Amino acid sequence: MWVDRWLQADNNQPMRTAYIEMVATEKISRRRGLATAIMKRVADEIQDFDLATPSPFSVAYYERLDWQLWHGPLFIRTDSGVIPTPREEVMILRLPRTPNLNINDPLSAEWREGELW
Repeated sequence: MWVDRWLQADNNQPMRTAYIEMVATEKISRRRGLATAIMKRVADEIQDFDLATPSPFSVAYYERLDWQLWHGPLFIRTDSGVIPTPREEVMILRLPRTPNLNINDPLSAEWREGELW
């Protein structure tokens, strides 16, 4: 499952981002490559986005699928400005429309109720 979000690296234009909210495999079906197959299919389906980012359950898992860990500081954009957020594991998948990004730059997402990232 993914939702549209707008992420912004440093002072660049906001990027239409496929924010992957959830990947789950029933315990009895794990370690059979099902989640990997689904994530590869998701990557195929979101090619018209500027960027993709998951809520990662495992950095190592996503790194095997060419996702990169974001190293820069994280922020949330609000109507009254940006607020820093606690360090979270945020990863990105570069897509054909992804601009040249430095993974050490600040990264912000728009405000939303509940989980910020």
